[in-house]
Amino acid sequence: MATETIYRTTARITAYLDDITFPASRAEILRCAEDNEAPDAILDAIEKLPELRYWSIREVLAKIEASA
Repeated sequence: MATETIYRTTARITAYLDDITFPASRAEILRCAEDNEAPDAILDAIEKLPELRYWSIREVLAKIEASA
């Protein structure tokens, strides 16, 4: 069930990060999602990301899926 939730979250996350410019830090990704009024499940997933510099949305999604 948790895996299904992660896949739903990652499938929707791109809509809330549509206007972000990469590379971006976790804080910048979180701020973008908050500015775009992302739901709590997406904000929680972003907050759990390692404090790294991310080079693409694909990298963000891979890290979220790996942490599931």
